[in-house]
Amino acid sequence: MIETGIPKLDEYLGGIPPGKSLVFSVEPGVEESDVGIHVLHHNLEKGKRGIYVVSESSPKNVVRKFADFNWDVKRYENLTIVDGYSSLVGAPTEEKYVVEEPHDIRSYEDALLEILEKNGEQEGVIVFDSLSNLLDMCGEREALEGIERINKDAGSFGFATIYNFIAWPYKEALLYRIKRTFNSIIEINMVEDVATRQRLTIKKIDWNNNEGKKFDFKIFKPGGIRVYIPKISVIGPYQSGKTTFIKAMARNFTPVERMGATVGVEHATVDYKGYRAEIFGIPGQERFLPLLDKLGASSMGVFLVVDSTKPHEFEYAKRMLERFGGIPFVVVANKQDLPGALRKEEVKARMGVQGDVMESVAITGQGVYEAFERMVEKIMEWLNAR
Repeated sequence: MIETGIPKLDEYLGGIPPGKSLVFSVEPGVEESDVGIHVLHHNLEKGKRGIYVVSESSPKNVVRKFADFNWDVKRYENLTIVDGYSSLVGAPTEEKYVVEEPHDIRSYEDALLEILEKNGEQEGVIVFDSLSNLLDMCGEREALEGIERINKDAGSFGFATIYNFIAWPYKEALLYRIKRTFNSIIEINMVEDVATRQRLTIKKIDWNNNEGKKFDFKIFKPGGIRVYIPKISVIGPYQSGKTTFIKAMARNFTPVERMGATVGVEHATVDYKGYRAEIFGIPGQERFLPLLDKLGASSMGVFLVVDSTKPHEFEYAKRMLERFGGIPFVVVANKQDLPGALRKEEVKARMGVQGDVMESVAITGQGVYEAFERMVEKIMEWLNAR
């Protein structure tokens, strides 16, 4: 199976079987539209064969694209570039494989078949930088007929094919043909509310039943694609360990402390296993309770951190949680290392919450990332149920 390198997408796809085709259908205006290059890079890193077909810009831009993410394209002996651009503009090229007639889809077929036959059967990916360009240059019907042949040939050599497609307002008849031609179509749209990001939705998949699954992501330079959660709040009674909990999982952390107590909203960024989340910590004193209503309206999830040795604070903690309405939450039963700490089952029973309670020792990091992983699972479930 071919991975995309985007963890949540790979979970939903279950990988891409060799011989299958996938289109990233990107809404016009999305700033970073070449999602396929991230799939290409991931497979090159895994040691698989990668073929990148360029038709909308010079092959030299491939080096620049890789450099934007701190990737060195020269490292990859398993990468072959097919130049479908230079002949179009009459420019010289240093590439070995050139599309001599860029307005003829068969010229692309010839170049790719030569590469596939030379290398034999080995699992890999063929990535096209622009399906839109092929449709415009080669003619819509001819291009799609040729692409069907390319996909079939690629599959016989153990390759999956990936296409970037800017979804301009084409005629419905063409969009219908595209849907028929490809095994999977992944739609990418902009989301603009708390933070600008992109939403990925599986609009078609013919090898499992995960059609309709979605999640949000952003592309970072360096770094690449991350499943992105713009706001998770951390709340809890005074001195329950919220700041320590945030520090234990944060890549960047901005404390707001005076004499050891948090006196303002703290912010941190968590970067973990392909996820990136913005974390906001709220002080536990009662005078800060009005902040919870504002944050609750824009948060996608909330950690409620409680001191497991102080059950008398649980009722107050539960009242804090109720201000966040129906969004996903995880109760963190912190300070499990202290004498008299209640285990998660008893914390859950005494609080009377219907949801996840996770144990942690934030000062050592124990249980912190397990709580984060459970939180993102719940957010994904919540997003897909809306």
